[in-house]
Amino acid sequence: MDVSTTAFVLRLALAVLLIPVVLLALGLAWNRSPFGEPPGFAVRLKTYLTTHVAEVRDDAIFPELRPRHYDLAMQPLFEALSRAAHDLGWEIAGIDAEHKILRAVVATPVWRFKDDVTVWLQPSPQGGSAVYVRSESRIGKGDLGANTRHVLDFIQATEKIMDAKK
Repeated sequence: MDVSTTAFVLRLALAVLLIPVVLLALGLAWNRSPFGEPPGFAVRLKTYLTTHVAEVRDDAIFPELRPRHYDLAMQPLFEALSRAAHDLGWEIAGIDAEHKILRAVVATPVWRFKDDVTVWLQPSPQGGSAVYVRSESRIGKGDLGANTRHVLDFIQATEKIMDAKK
């Protein structure tokens, strides 16, 4: 093999290795994942590469995935949650007003992958209501933090509506 062929093969191999790394980094950056927050960069990176679900739970290791509690009855809060989903441009797939459950479909910005989001309310032990959210990718093993971003965007939209009501 001559020098120019060797150089070409090396450049090609480097490109083949770097393109997935660059796409991965861009995906993580696009989702504005809170890497600096607890439990730390390594745990978050592993989670975003290997998990396709983000769920608000009482025992979540990520602080942003713990329930939000509001001193508000379930019906007015559910109306605010429905408005937040609408304001985000989510496709509402179903509303169970009796059980305070909202189902939506969110398309990721670049590739338009579909993610299913379920939002529900429960009475809060402290009084008022607690908001729970679950976002799950339909395809893939890792979501690059997209589902966590859906949860965070939803919480932010809800907070904006709640602040406007004050």
